Amino acid sequence: MDCSYTPIEFLLAITKPKIFVNGQQVPNTRWGANHIPVGPGNYQVRVVTPWLFDMGPAETPVSVQPGQAVRYYYRAPAIIFMNGAIGPVPQKTPGMVVMYVLWAFIALMFVFNIAIMASM
Repeated sequence: MDCSYTPIEFLLAITKPKIFVNGQQVPNTRWGANHIPVGPGNYQVRVVTPWLFDMGPAETPVSVQPGQAVRYYYRAPAIIFMNGAIGPVPQKTPGMVVMYVLWAFIALMFVFNIAIMASM
């Protein structure tokens, strides 16, 4: 399980993701690659990011065949109240479009403020 977050969420570096396999928490997890040894079978994998509360939950079923290694990716959301993303390929950050819109709105308000002050 490869867990990551965007650089704008640098404060998440002081936490560690929580990974659960069939409801049991995996010990000693970290951001980046986590090797979780399991035997062949079907598993339910859930990942959350602890912050003020467990944010960015994401869950997926994972099937492991005999002798097979499976890699999944978790990405923490950009906004605390959104779900994270999990899947067999690197995931995009959920909520980044909302963040871009918010930043654009703040920049627009700043520009309008400067324009109003300059016209006085």
